[in-house]
Amino acid sequence: MRLIAGLILGFALGGCNQTSQTSETALPPQTAGQPAGSTAQLASASLSEPATIPPLYEPLIDTNRVNLAKLRKDLQECRGQAAPQEAAARRAAQQESTGAAMQAAGAIASFIPVPGFRQAHILAGASNAVQNVGAATSGNAAEVKERAMEDYVLVVNACMENRRYRLLRA
Repeated sequence: MRLIAGLILGFALGGCNQTSQTSETALPPQTAGQPAGSTAQLASASLSEPATIPPLYEPLIDTNRVNLAKLRKDLQECRGQAAPQEAAARRAAQQESTGAAMQAAGAIASFIPVPGFRQAHILAGASNAVQNVGAATSGNAAEVKERAMEDYVLVVNACMENRRYRLLRA
């Protein structure tokens, strides 16, 4: 029983560490002589091109009479200034999903059949504790993520306004 509970918990927490891929980095282009999806091709693609992470926030800027190349460069620099807030928001989002997985693992563990009342009582207490820890972790991480996102948006917007861009939504 403990082995089954451990496996379920391991799979639930292992599923939290998922990375996102964009369509450009999901599958590299096929070269002559190699079958599609070969390991050499995938290894060379993963080493040559880093995975691009989509931005957390895209400001709505009036592009009338604006040099778009300069806008992209300035936006990239402003996002660089807000990198600590972005990292905090991404960490909090990962903690939030980990807490939700812990909560789900605790709920699943409560359905494990046990032979005696004492063991059932211990399992119920442990699954309730895991659910409570998961809920607290998820709730706290959601608050931290919201504050970090507000700070990230504030830094990016202030930077773009300082560079004389008109923000349509502030």
